[in-house]
Amino acid sequence: SVRCVQETDLSIRFWDIESGQQTHIIENAHNNDSVVGLKLIQNDKYLLSFGLDNEIKVWNVENKKLESSFTVGDQPLTTIRLTSDEKLLIVGTEFGQIIAFDLESRTQKFKFETAKGDIRSMAITSDNKFLISVSYGSIQIWDLEKQELQASLHEPHFNLIYSVVISSDSKYFFTAGFDNDIEIWDFNTKKLVYTIKDAHSDSITGLALTSDNKFLVSVSNDRNLKLWDLSSRKVVYIKWRFFQNKLQSVIISKDNSYLVTLSKDNTVTLWSLQIKEQKRPNTFLDLLIA
Repeated sequence: SVRCVQETDLSIRFWDIESGQQTHIIENAHNNDSVVGLKLIQNDKYLLSFGLDNEIKVWNVENKKLESSFTVGDQPLTTIRLTSDEKLLIVGTEFGQIIAFDLESRTQKFKFETAKGDIRSMAITSDNKFLISVSYGSIQIWDLEKQELQASLHEPHFNLIYSVVISSDSKYFFTAGFDNDIEIWDFNTKKLVYTIKDAHSDSITGLALTSDNKFLVSVSNDRNLKLWDLSSRKVVYIKWRFFQNKLQSVIISKDNSYLVTLSKDNTVTLWSLQIKEQKRPNTFLDLLIA
């Protein structure tokens, strides 16, 4: 099977995960601006990309051709999310805007002005009713049906929050950022449940949850990857200083079979994630491609 990764050299690259070989490259994908993010849609038939040119582009994965594109506002884009039915595309911007589009018609549905600065990350509940956004010391929860702010949490991290993820049952969400802590929140009560203090020795740049909500993965500028057992809230595995540069993000495949990390030196690393059947004690990851 083929996976797509983003690069900071203005291109989009396609890789075969079995051979580790690059299969295709789309040069200058966003008008001489960097590609900021990618998202596969419609059963992996199409690829959404967004860049610093403020454009959303839709690519045909099979033939690598551009299907359509549209411009989103006048602020640099920082993150995008799709509702699970792939009807609503939501983008966050560098200056605090959250804009929702009908993906089929490409028309704007509504816009939130957060006044909280750079939107670093967002998460959508499984029922597509609520959106969580994080920025500088702020967590905000938005009602997507009423198109209004539901809650603003004023007791989270004291500095930049880089990542937010929500459990598949929408009971809990997790935040992390500049202060090196991981915070666990009850979504229904909007209360802080637990803080993992000093989860890393430097800023935490990415979080990912396994689909069964049992394990959380964190990556950091300290070049470490950690796997946390959420029942005990203890770290059960550390990939200690394997990486040559600061880690930027992490994702887990839907079937929990693979884990992918991206470093700031543009290195993409693919791991086999072995949670159900550990071959050796305290071993969860086997390196496949780096």
